[in-house]
Parts: sequence; structure tokens; C-alpha cells
Amino acid sequence: MTKRRNTRWMRIRLFGVAGLMFLCALGLLYRIWTLQVSQSDWLEGLAQEQYLKEISLEPMRGAIVDRHGVPMAVSVMTDSIFAMPRDVEDKRKTARQLADVLELDPNTLEKKFSSRKHFTWIKRRVPPKEVERVLKLNLPGVHSTRESRRFYPSRELAGSVVGFAGDGRGLEGVELMFDGRLRGSTVLAQGLRDARGNLLFADGIDPQEFSSGGKLVLTIDLTIQEIVETELDRAVKQSRARAGTAVVMDPSSGEILAMANVPLFNPNTFWRYSPHRFRNRAVTDCYEPGSTMKVFSMAAALQAGVVRPGDMIDCGRGRLQVGDHVIHDSSPTKHSRLPLREVLVHSSNVGMANIAGLLGKQGLWQGLRRFGFGRRTGVDLPGESRCKLRRAEAWSDVGLATVSFGQGVSVNPLQMIAALGSVANGGVWMRPIVVREIRGPRNELLQKFEPEPAGRVVDATWAKVLTDMLVGVTQPGGTGSRAAISGFDVAGKTGTAQKVDPIAGGYSKDKRVASFMGFVPADRPRIAILVVVDEPQTSPYGGVVAAPAFSRMAAGILRYLGVFPPGESMADVEAEAVFEEEVVVEIFPAPLAPPSPDANPMPDLRGLSVRAALRVLADRGVEVSVTGSGRVQSQRPAPGAAIGSAGGVSLVLEKRPEVDQLETFGSELAVLDEGGGE
Repeated sequence: MTKRRNTRWMRIRLFGVAGLMFLCALGLLYRIWTLQVSQSDWLEGLAQEQYLKEISLEPMRGAIVDRHGVPMAVSVMTDSIFAMPRDVEDKRKTARQLADVLELDPNTLEKKFSSRKHFTWIKRRVPPKEVERVLKLNLPGVHSTRESRRFYPSRELAGSVVGFAGDGRGLEGVELMFDGRLRGSTVLAQGLRDARGNLLFADGIDPQEFSSGGKLVLTIDLTIQEIVETELDRAVKQSRARAGTAVVMDPSSGEILAMANVPLFNPNTFWRYSPHRFRNRAVTDCYEPGSTMKVFSMAAALQAGVVRPGDMIDCGRGRLQVGDHVIHDSSPTKHSRLPLREVLVHSSNVGMANIAGLLGKQGLWQGLRRFGFGRRTGVDLPGESRCKLRRAEAWSDVGLATVSFGQGVSVNPLQMIAALGSVANGGVWMRPIVVREIRGPRNELLQKFEPEPAGRVVDATWAKVLTDMLVGVTQPGGTGSRAAISGFDVAGKTGTAQKVDPIAGGYSKDKRVASFMGFVPADRPRIAILVVVDEPQTSPYGGVVAAPAFSRMAAGILRYLGVFPPGESMADVEAEAVFEEEVVVEIFPAPLAPPSPDANPMPDLRGLSVRAALRVLADRGVEVSVTGSGRVQSQRPAPGAAIGSAGGVSLVLEKRPEVDQLETFGSELAVLDEGGGE
């Protein structure tokens, strides 16, 4: 009995031990499954965080070039200095040594070395000479790597069109609009660490590892852009204006050849400027066009058949009563009646108001809408404004009159040049184009932007009649006679408009927008140009402030394009070309009673071509000595110094190196360091 009881007890203990072992085995199997299957990804990531450090580096953005392939934005490889704080042996000494070479604060560096981070940036985008000096110190824990940096070799030229990029992403202009196309793939630099945190492997990034983005080919021509920016800046300074905008379009294709905004800014150092400098006023800013709108009101009236070229229009001797309001003509000559053509030539507000009365509210509204007012053009630039064209039902009788001559309606410069381009193009409206092509990293064509006609806005017959009227505007007796160009018929229109006072309401008493738009040659238009000067102080009239700038721009562009009046040879062009070839050139412009030295400060000409520099100095009555070829590298007197009447001006030119060689950037990249950081 006792033996049977002992046997049963042994079995119970055996089963208990076996069950316990079975449960342990199950627990072990569950743990193995958990570690190897369900939590494997999480554990692998946790392990990598301990021994592997990844540094995200900016991708290699694609280039932006002008229509001839001249680079406007490129990505270059630059060196950056970083540290692994745990590997820095003597933190104070290392901080002092690096601070001396990199011109940094040693206390800040010492704090970085004392942190618990595995990785910290010391200085990014460092010039090659500084990198070489750092590496010669052979400091433990201090290393260098290479990363992409955006560089704008054209500097201020077309800065508001190109925009800029920061931290690998587009922030303004086409850099922002086409960021997805320009941006390459992100590259990760990896550092391997052992159990004690010691660095076992750290390499820089081979430039071949970067995946470049696509290349943008713009419609902009940098030579035309330089002519336009130079003359626009001159017009703004001479009129002491607040700002200026100019747009040049090929009316047959809609391609934008130049788009300039003054004040300028340099995308290489964009952080030095206030944000309002960045915006592209040609697409973002709305303004009341004033008398330039009369062109399209006249077109609407001709298209509707309410007037004919031979009609005589009542101009009321410069005065028209509309309800409680009185409309006046600004011209000192008060006409009782004028031929239809002369209404534009003399820019009669009263005459245009009477034409609008014949057309009616709905007819005028529909006519202006056909020309694209009140809606976006669809250009490939960010921030385009729709601007304001109220529906006809909201117009009063006086509103109908004022809209016809450009008050109570707002436009942006791109809308205005596109509308004018349709007149120059025989009545067909073309969508403005800024990008011609998008190409891949291996220069393969990905997308081509063809000219895009959006429909006929006015019959070709009436477009020709309008052109004849606009030619009269620039001839003697017209309001735009200062826009005339020797040997060419110029079709154009002046504009002067009061600015709306956003605080007091109504119109400002002393703030104006002066403008001039035109195309040339009138019979076979090659270019259409709009010049807008905001708040000029010397004169409020577009014919005085903007028309001369148009004339200088158009003359320079036509010469550059090889368009000459009948019978003119290329001798003048060949004479100018000598400036690019001769080693030493001396020019003696005819003095124009030079102002006193104190009133004649030396402008900053560095970076300009010799032609642009000579245009700036043309009216200062000084002798100019030019040495070398290329662009202005140095000058005497220095910028801001007084120009003496006898000392003259000396310019030293130097050809620019290729932008894809980092060693040539020198001072440019040194300036870019200010935007770096951890």
C-alpha cells in the first residue's frame, strides 16, 4: 500500500516537472518568436540608432539656364565640417583651434563638443582653403564631408524670376514653382560606431552618389535681361521712384524674354534682404493702368462696331459731366471733337468715356475680359494675382466711364503685356511662357512648352487699325513721343494713374503710377515692352518717366537681335564688339556740364558688362578708361565716392570662370557661409 502511494507521488512530481519544463519551453519559444519576428524591425532600428548615424544631405538640384544655355542657377559641391563629440579628446583646445581657422566663437564650439550628441555640424559650405587648414590640424573627432550648394552666377539678373532655394527646397520663383522637377533624391551619409561609441568608419559623399534633378530652360535671354534691368534701374533712380517693373515679350509666341523688378536682390545672399524684395511684382502686384487701358477699350468698341476709323468723337472741350461727377482731360489742349485715331493720340479721357457710353457696360466688360483682364494668365510663376475687374452689373454710369480710361480696374504687368501682345500678334492672345523646356539629369527632353494661343480677341483688321493709332502716339504731338526710336515706327501708349490710398480711402493726391507700353517694329513686331514706374517724384506722367526708358530698352534689344532700320549697316554693332576683344580701350564721352563732385557719386559697376557700365556712366560727362575683357572686376573711384571732373573713371575687366569649378567661387562662397549653420 505504501509502495503504491510512493509510486503515485513520484508520477505527480514527474508530471509537474515536465509540465513546468513544457511551460518554460513555450515561454522561450514565444520570446524567440517575439524577438525574431514580431519585434525584429523595431529592434533592428534600435540597434542601428546605437551604432549607425545617418546624416541627411541636400540633394543635387538641377540647373536653371536661359534660352541660350547660360547658367542662372547651378548646384555645386562644397565642403562642410562636422564633429563626433565623443571622439573629441581635448574639447577646449580643439574648440580654440577650430575657432581660429573658421572664425567662430570658441565657447559655442566647446558647448557643442560637450553635448551628448553623436553628431554636430561645425560649419557648412566652407571655402576650400579653410577646409584644407582644418584637415591639416588632424583633430580627433573632426571630419569633413561634401554636400550640394545652390549658386546663382547671374546674381541680381532675373533674381525675382529665378527665385532661390534653401535647405534643398525651392522657396521663391521658378525654384519654388518647379521644385519637384529640380530637386534630386536625398542622400544619407552614414557613420559606424562600436559599443564604446568610437567612430569606425566615416566617409564623405561621392558626387556621383547624388541623384540630380531636372534642368529648366527658361525663355529669358540674359543679355536682354541685363539691358532691361540697367535701363529700369536708371529710370527709377532718375525719377526718384519707389520701385519699377518691366516685361519684354515676343508677341508671336508669348515667350517672356525679360522680366525685371527694381529694387533688385541677389539670390546668393537672399537673407540680407527684406522679404518684400523677393516678390515678382510683374505677377503679384496689381495697379490701376490709367490711359494704357484705352487701347483695349478702343479695341472693344471697334470689335463691337459702335465706332469706325473715320468717326469724329465728342471730347467736350476736355470736360464731361456724368451724374454728380465731372471727368476732365489732363491735356492742356481742350478739343471739342477729335477723329477716332486722335482720341488715343491725345489720350482724351472725355472722348474715351463717350465711346464707352456707346459701347455700354456689358459690351466694355466683355471686351476687357477677352483681353484677359480679371483672370490669371496661367504663367508658370508663383503668386500670380487675378486683380480686379468687377462685373458690369456693379458699375455705375461714372464707373463705366472711368473703367474705359483705366480707373476703377486693376491689372498686373503680365496681364497688360499679354493684352498688348495680342494687338501686336494680329488679334490672337498668347499665354505668357517663362519655361521653354524641362530636361532630365542626362539632358534628355522631358517636356517642351510650345506657344499656346488662347483664341482671337479682336479681328486682324481692327488690330491693324489699333496699331496705326498707337504709332501716332509716339510721333511728334503724341503723348508718347519720347518713346520714339530713330528709323523705326513704334506703336505705344502712355499711362498715368492715381494710386488708391488704402488708409484714407479714395485716391492719393500725390502718388502716381507712370507707365508706357509698346511694340516695335510696328509693322513686324519683334518685341513688346511694358515699363511701370511706381511713385515717381520728378514727374507723374508715363510719357516723361517711362517712355524714355522704353526707347532705350527697345533700341538696345533690337540691335542685339540684329533688327535694323532699312539701309542701316552693322558698323555700329561691330564698333561695340571691339569692347569685348581689345585689351585696353579708352572712351571719351562728350561732357555735359558735369555736376559738382559731391553731387556725382560713383555707382557700383562691379559684375556689369562693359556695355552696361558705359550706359550707366554715359550721362556723367567723365573720361572712362576700360582695361581687359569680360565683366567689371574692379573700379576707380570706389562705389559711393565722388567722381572728380578731371580724374576720370577706370574700369578693370575680367572674364568670369566656369561656374562648375568650386575653386573659382572664392569670395562668392565665402559670403554664402553666413546662411549656414547646424
